[in-house]
Amino acid sequence: MLKITLCILLFLSGITFQSNAQHIEELSEAALRDKIKGYWIGQLVGNYLGFPFENLYTDTPIPILIDQYYDFRALDTIDLKMNHDDRRAYVPIMAGAMGGAWSDDDTDIEFVTLHAVEKYGLDLTYEEITLMWKKHINRFIWSANRRARDLMEEGLVPPATGSKQHNPYWYRITSQLVNEIWSAFYPGMTKLAGQRAEWGAHIMCDDWATHVTRAYGVMYSAAFFEKDVNKLVALAINDLPEDSPYRRGLEQLVRWHEEHEDWRATRQLIHDHYYQSVDGFDIEFPVAGSVVNGLSGVMALLYGEGDFTKTVAIATSAGYDCDNQAATIGGLMGVMQGASAIPEYFTLKLNPELGWTEPFNNQYINYSRDGLSNYNTIRDIVDRIMAITEEAIQSQGAEVEVRGDEKYFIIPLDF
Repeated sequence: MLKITLCILLFLSGITFQSNAQHIEELSEAALRDKIKGYWIGQLVGNYLGFPFENLYTDTPIPILIDQYYDFRALDTIDLKMNHDDRRAYVPIMAGAMGGAWSDDDTDIEFVTLHAVEKYGLDLTYEEITLMWKKHINRFIWSANRRARDLMEEGLVPPATGSKQHNPYWYRITSQLVNEIWSAFYPGMTKLAGQRAEWGAHIMCDDWATHVTRAYGVMYSAAFFEKDVNKLVALAINDLPEDSPYRRGLEQLVRWHEEHEDWRATRQLIHDHYYQSVDGFDIEFPVAGSVVNGLSGVMALLYGEGDFTKTVAIATSAGYDCDNQAATIGGLMGVMQGASAIPEYFTLKLNPELGWTEPFNNQYINYSRDGLSNYNTIRDIVDRIMAITEEAIQSQGAEVEVRGDEKYFIIPLDF
């Protein structure tokens, strides 16, 4: 009997060992850098692709597929609504004036988070991030972010700044587009990435509005190793509370995707179920609702089927606050495939007359976040994120091996 029991235990321990082995993956330093660069550049692509159409298409999506950059000059030949009264419809001109990429709230709040983590560490607290916001974030912020920043002047710190009690815009898309950087810090460690993304979400949002941020945090982190978009969505669903309306929306979205070949049919179902209200809560400014936008982004992920151009095009064409969801999904695709896989059209041809040879001319001009460097190279931003990522993954038990001239990270995954 003892011999039989021992054999069973050895057999079970063998299964356990093999199971654990399946959750150890390696990533070369070059591959990790390419994916982090893909995250940053993918966000920029989606941001600028959707800029001209932000908040203009609500009841119906954009009538054509936005798979190329458009600006105000397109109005002569294409009947589209466009933000031609401000900078958003002048993306190629802005690219020429800036000499590359420039800051917007899809990237510049993460730019502040990067600085904050460099200063205070990965265990950054709400009191510390409040100091960083008060010093660096004063302009070019809206709705939930604007109210959170004002509340900081009144002496509040997160999560009070994002709470229903104090922030009337707590339900908006705001948090899901400014916290992707936590997943860049924690590749393959989806639980930590999701938790820290949700921690960031409570700076300006509350309740189920933060679940979208958490879901994207999980998917971004997993995308460093997982390329099956269906599995990414399943991971996000399983990480959310069972009573979450966003989880319920994702579950419905998966069924609708199976039932309808045309993404526009699914977009209509999302609109019918989540545009005006969520769980009986009436959305005051529905075009910026967290759930309807968050579902539209995942819809693009599913229907895009792993193709970068198709995915960001659907995210943009879905409408609503489309530059934000296109930026988030563009960054996710950049993580999954790496910067080197993003079509050069999107990275070198924002203004074809400029003759760029590196993505966005390797420049990121910060003109919106006070007290931080105005001129930055994208290469330097990636290097800075890489340094924190290496620290983060080693703190979670990753090993580093040097083989010849290449460094490899042996990372324990949790999915």
